[in-house]
Amino acid sequence: MKKLVALFVLLLTLACCTTEADRTRMRAGLDSINQRNRNDQPFTVQDVEPYVQFFDHHGTSNDRLLAHYLLGRAYHEQGEAPMALECYQKAAECADTTSNDCDYKQLCRVYAQMAQIYYEQGLYREQLVFQRLASKHAWKSKDTLAALMSYTQENEAYRNLNMPDSLLYICERVCQLYRKYGYARYAAQTTGYTLRTLILRKEFDKARKNLQIYESESGYFDSLGNIQKGREIYYRIKGLYYLHTNVLDSAEYYFRKELRDGRDFNNQNAAAMGLAFVYKEKHQADSVAKYSLYAYAMNDSLYAHKTTKDVERIQAMYDYTRHQEIAHQEQKKANRRIVIIWVCVGIIIVICLLTFIVIRELARKRKTVEEKYLQSRSAIEQARSDISKLRKNEVDNKELISEKERIIREQETVLKALLQRHTNSHSLAERQLKATVIYEKFEQLSIVGQKPTNAEWEQIEEQLFRCYPGFKDFISKNEYQLNEKEYKTCLLVRIGFKPQMISHMLEVTPSYISNIRTEMLQKLFSLSGNSKVFDKMLKEIY
Repeated sequence: MKKLVALFVLLLTLACCTTEADRTRMRAGLDSINQRNRNDQPFTVQDVEPYVQFFDHHGTSNDRLLAHYLLGRAYHEQGEAPMALECYQKAAECADTTSNDCDYKQLCRVYAQMAQIYYEQGLYREQLVFQRLASKHAWKSKDTLAALMSYTQENEAYRNLNMPDSLLYICERVCQLYRKYGYARYAAQTTGYTLRTLILRKEFDKARKNLQIYESESGYFDSLGNIQKGREIYYRIKGLYYLHTNVLDSAEYYFRKELRDGRDFNNQNAAAMGLAFVYKEKHQADSVAKYSLYAYAMNDSLYAHKTTKDVERIQAMYDYTRHQEIAHQEQKKANRRIVIIWVCVGIIIVICLLTFIVIRELARKRKTVEEKYLQSRSAIEQARSDISKLRKNEVDNKELISEKERIIREQETVLKALLQRHTNSHSLAERQLKATVIYEKFEQLSIVGQKPTNAEWEQIEEQLFRCYPGFKDFISKNEYQLNEKEYKTCLLVRIGFKPQMISHMLEVTPSYISNIRTEMLQKLFSLSGNSKVFDKMLKEIY
C-alpha cells in the first residue's frame, strides 16, 4: 500500500511540476540534499529518487548530473557499490561537455567517487583511470586545489600496485605543484606518502628531509610533537627510519609511542614488530620473543578483521538490481540462485577459515624456528664473551673455558640443523650478516674499488662463520687446496657479492674472478661447469 501511495505521489509530481516555478522549487530541494551531503548529514535513496525522476524529464544536463550523483552517494552510504557505480556512470553521461556552462566541478566529484569505490574494491588500475579523469575535469573547472588533490590520490593506487618509482614521482611532482600554487601545507602533507618508500630504498637523506618538512609544516602535530589522533602509524615510519639508520634508542622510543597511542590492531601489530626488530639488533632475546609473540597475536586479529571486511565487500558487490528483476519475473529461479550464492559464500568462508588455520600454523612453525635460531646464536655469543673474560686467567679457568667451548660446539650443531631443515632460517641468517658493520664496510669498499685490510678480512670471515657454521666446516676442510685469492673469493661469493665487486676488492680483473670460480668448481666439488654453477653450489652450504 505504501509503495502505491509513493508511486501515486511521484506520478502526480511529474504531471504537475512543469512550470519554471515548480522546477525552481525542485532544484532548491535538490540543492538542500546536496548541502546535507557536503556536511556529511544522512539522506536515503528514497529522499533522492523523486528528484532524479523529475529532472530526467524536466531538468538541464547539470540538474541531471547532480541528481544522479546524489543518488549514487545514497547507494554508496548503504553499502551498495554496484548501484552506486551505475548511478555515477549515468551522472557522467548526463554531463554535456560541449556546453559552455557544463558543471566540470561536479563531474570531477563524480569521477572521484568512482575512483574511491574501485579503491575500496581493490581494483587499483581502474582507480587510476577515474582519478585521472577527476583531476582532468577539476583543471577544466579551474579548481586547482581539487585537481591537485585528485592527482595526489594516485599514490595510493601505485602503493598497492607495488610501483614505488611511480609513487615517488607522483608525490614529488604534486608537491612542486602545491608549492607553485601556494598550498604549502598540502605539499608538506603529501611528503608523508613518500617516507616509507624512501626508507626501504635506503634514501635516508631525502627521508630525513621529508620527515622534517612533514612534522613542521603539515599541521598534523601539536606543540609537543604529537600527531593527530588516528595518524599514529606515522610513529612506526619514524621508528623504521631510526631502525634502518641504526639509532636504536630513538627507534624504540617511537615504536613504544605508537604502541601507547595507536590502539587499533594495525598500530599494535606494527609497533610490536618494530620493537622485536629493535631488540633483535640489541641482542635481547627475551624482549624479541615477547614482542614477536604480541605482534603475532595482533596479526591474527588483523587477519580476522580483514576477513570480515572482505566478506562485507563481497556482499556489497552483490548485484541487487539484477536479482530484484529476476525475482519479479521468476521467483523460484531467483530463490534458487540466492541459495547457490549463499552456498558459494559458505564455501568461501570455509576456504578462508582453512587458509587462516594453515597460515597460522605455518607462522607458528616459522616463529618457533626463528626463536630457536636466535636462542642458539645468543648462547654462542654469550659463551664467546665468557671465554674472552676467562682467558685473562687461563690457567685457573681451564675447565670453564673447556665447558664454554663445548657449549659453542653444541649450539653450532643446532644452528647447522636449523639451517639445513628450514628455509626461513636462511633469510634470518642472511639478514643478521647484512646487518653487521663489517658487511656494510665491505659494500662500501667494493663500490669505491678499495682493498680491505687484513683486520677487515678477519672480521668478515668471523661474521660469516658465525652465521653459517656449516660453511665454516666446509671451507676449513678444503682450505689447503686454495690460494689466498681463491679463499677470499669463496668468502665473498658466499656472502653474496657480485663478481665485479669481488674484482674491485681483490684488485684483479672480472675475467680472472670468473676463471678461478670455474677452476674451484672442479677443486671443491669435483664438477665441470661454469662459474654460476660454482656460485650456486657454494651458496647452498649453510
